[in-house]
Amino acid sequence: MRRQLKKTVFQNGLTLLTERHSEFKSLSIGIWVKAGTRHERPHEAGVSHFLEHMLFKGTEKRTALEIAREVDQVGGEFNAFTTREYTCFHLLLLSRDLGLGMDILSDILLDSQFDQEEMERERKVILQEISMVEESPEELAHDLYFELIYGRHGLGRPILGTETSIRRMRRSDLLRYFRKHYRPDQLIISVAGDVSHETVKKKLKSLIKKNWSGRRPGPESRRELGFEPAPHVREGCWWIKRSTEQVHLVWGVEGPRYHSRDRFAALLLNVYLGGGMSSALFQEIREKNGLAYTVYSSLSPFIDSGVFTIYAATGMNQVPLCLRLIEECAYKLRKSLLSEDELQMVKDNLKGTILLSSDSVESRMSSIAKNEIFFNRFFSVEDVCQMIDQVGPADIRRVARKILGKSTPSILALGPKPSKQVSAKLRPTLLRR
Repeated sequence: MRRQLKKTVFQNGLTLLTERHSEFKSLSIGIWVKAGTRHERPHEAGVSHFLEHMLFKGTEKRTALEIAREVDQVGGEFNAFTTREYTCFHLLLLSRDLGLGMDILSDILLDSQFDQEEMERERKVILQEISMVEESPEELAHDLYFELIYGRHGLGRPILGTETSIRRMRRSDLLRYFRKHYRPDQLIISVAGDVSHETVKKKLKSLIKKNWSGRRPGPESRRELGFEPAPHVREGCWWIKRSTEQVHLVWGVEGPRYHSRDRFAALLLNVYLGGGMSSALFQEIREKNGLAYTVYSSLSPFIDSGVFTIYAATGMNQVPLCLRLIEECAYKLRKSLLSEDELQMVKDNLKGTILLSSDSVESRMSSIAKNEIFFNRFFSVEDVCQMIDQVGPADIRRVARKILGKSTPSILALGPKPSKQVSAKLRPTLLRR
């Protein structure tokens, strides 16, 4: 695996990563931009995601339809996503279609037109996306939770932006952000599949020229690129009124960042608590007590911060008990050591998930890019499994005490106004907003 991975940093700062897999007929190509929601200024909220949409909407030599048709004609898939710390455009093609994929990606990076009419149409699409979130209580609860714990910082703003910010977005805002962040030294091209590193390099001639039209040359500081250090996660309890059938709970504490030495112990803790149907939370809240159909935990690590959350959707009268059971599951993990058998089951679960995903060229393309972005080094699947195996029961308890014991949890409840009986049981757990 180490011999298969190759890396080249060109003179203009563009980074190319390739990982050859001769057993696959498919090829995954990703362009990773080191810019996401946290790099936006308040008045730019949603611009990263808006740009993600606009790069599909036509170049000097291809219309939006022609971009879609060229990919469809070879049975490929072209998509993109925006996160709080990066944006990715990714293509899945047959290996024989490498040239087509690189030509399309080069085209959208260098010659996107940002047509005003296309922008107005896409503005309507994004406003519909925002409306969909408003009608999805689970997604809305998480968006509101991040807004409350991170405040006005970029990590707290919704990735889609707000209705107000999207309505106010101008073409000049898109162009300014595009020219600032979509430049060689802020981009990684990641390729996984049956193709050699040298073959990919030959397809990058237009992207490795010294200067790109309209882009500022040379590196800038992280602050100049919009990076602001993350604040401490805010502690608090909030009840946000919405006319939903259930109450959507998000219980969370500050978690490990990407570089934490405890990240693998935290991943195992997450799997044990809420990572599947055999997890402690699923068994306690759903199987034993029938309080919720959906319950899970998740880790959200960032470069300089992190959040560990538990989500459950339950009936109004069951909110107090559900919160108490969440606290009890967390307390047990802080107090008692997992048995060797329990820990081995969790390890096998996590390693199985990683090994299954490694059978996909898309997963491999994504993995090598994220390793570069967050660690500036490569971790093979074997490396990751070895680090998981090194975690012992005492490590899990230590991390549980660190994550679940030191901080007061921040709790959000999204749902109808609580009854007097429920309010009495919640005080002083939740403050109504």
